[in-house]
Amino acid sequence: MHWADVVAEQLAERADSHIVATGITPSGPIHVGNMREVLTADLIVRACEDRGLDAELVYIADTADPLRKVYPFLDPEIYDAHVGKALANIPSPDGEGSYSDHFLNPFFSCLDELGIEHRVVDVHQSYADGEYEAAVRTACEQRGEIRGLLERISGRELDADWFPFNPTDDHGRMHGVTVTGYEWPHVEWRNEEGDTGRRDISKGGGKLPWRLDWPARWSWIGVTCEPFGKDHSSAGSSWDTGQPLAPLFGIEPPLGLPYEWINLKGQGAMSSSAGNAMSGSELLELVPPEIMRFLISRSKPAKHIDFDPGAGLISLADEYERLERRYHAELRGIEQKPVGEGERKERQRMDDARRFELSQVARGEVSEGDALEMSFSHLSMLCQVKPDRQGFLDSLARTHDVDAQAPDARLLERERRMRQWIASEWFPPEVRILLQADVDADWLSGLEQSERDFLSGFASGLQSIEWDESAIQEHISASIEAAGMTPRIAFPLLYGLLLGRPRGPRLAPLMRELDRNAVQSLMSAICD
Repeated sequence: MHWADVVAEQLAERADSHIVATGITPSGPIHVGNMREVLTADLIVRACEDRGLDAELVYIADTADPLRKVYPFLDPEIYDAHVGKALANIPSPDGEGSYSDHFLNPFFSCLDELGIEHRVVDVHQSYADGEYEAAVRTACEQRGEIRGLLERISGRELDADWFPFNPTDDHGRMHGVTVTGYEWPHVEWRNEEGDTGRRDISKGGGKLPWRLDWPARWSWIGVTCEPFGKDHSSAGSSWDTGQPLAPLFGIEPPLGLPYEWINLKGQGAMSSSAGNAMSGSELLELVPPEIMRFLISRSKPAKHIDFDPGAGLISLADEYERLERRYHAELRGIEQKPVGEGERKERQRMDDARRFELSQVARGEVSEGDALEMSFSHLSMLCQVKPDRQGFLDSLARTHDVDAQAPDARLLERERRMRQWIASEWFPPEVRILLQADVDADWLSGLEQSERDFLSGFASGLQSIEWDESAIQEHISASIEAAGMTPRIAFPLLYGLLLGRPRGPRLAPLMRELDRNAVQSLMSAICD
């Protein structure tokens, strides 16, 4: 059984209606690593719906959180003065609207493209609307009990002037502001400069600290399930304190689901502030949304994901294409049995079917339409050697029975994204295809005579064969045999001559798609 169905089964034992929450502080570009949380929540919601449960995904935008520092992508001359202020109240980096909206709006567009139905809760607005009022009063009036609980579970002694609410000063800053007096609904405060003031905290004017804000929102939103990053689940963390705090706010804690990070290949866990991240918007410019969904659905939340936006992304997309073909051929309609039932191979087939179904953008039963039947590896090769769409479609008409006059809209969308990927910094250099204009003289002089003789014989025979994949493949095999070579030695020579590197895509299909005159002109230099 797929992991999302396991969670849905656990939720079904609790109630028939659920709110699955997810959220993030929009302090920078919302990257693929952040997307794991919201996609995990979406998969749980869909699994609940498939069981006949009522389920809703609530996305909590932590716009009341302060700007903690001036990140590398911000102008210090502008943002030094805004450190400590709520993200909803500081200007956007592009000068249009608020800081938080600048990062949330493209993210919400991603959610729409991924088919994630969601309700947005704006935390800053929720404080202003009084949604947190009861929880804030509870926190303030039971601060002694809360303090003892936090210190006991976290193992950390709180400051003597700790207070369960962070008010803003007259500049809108929360950093360095100390509460000096309290009588509901007002607090007296003093900032680092010595300024003092009075703030009504029933309708905003600051926010609860995170360890209190989290269970407080469970209370008024009615959260019953929430995925969260592993940093919240270590011993003494906010999850450990949130569970016993929940009853103080009148609710039972939700079902929690910790998830591991997505690591960017060679750079560790993704972080916008550290500059090692790929945004969800960037990824959706390169691959279809099903591939991003598949990235999350194929791995259990407790398993970290090594994300490679280069060659690894091509492999991921090819894996999806293979599963798509298999689903339509043998997995559609497979019976989903309860946890633990069925033989091991049967359980794996059930899991495979659900991994594909939950990767789809559209809800409900998967369309019976056939798979596109072509790999991303082939598409990446074809988009590089066929710069115009008509040449691209004509080639696929010949090799994949594509209707070049009325192609599948999915195919055209994948071509568009593939060309953007090829033009981006993320496309892997090891799969770039550029036919050499001339033979590298240094490379050629470094070859053994037998190797040069093999290339010369291959080039000579190339003049007389039909320019199709079958004939080229036969000529490659015959040339290798005639030279008494092994493919392990011969193929790097052919790739070295054509591309200037020892490997590449399948050779016969590649040569067929390259311009014959250009290939033969390059080859003729070997015969001189």
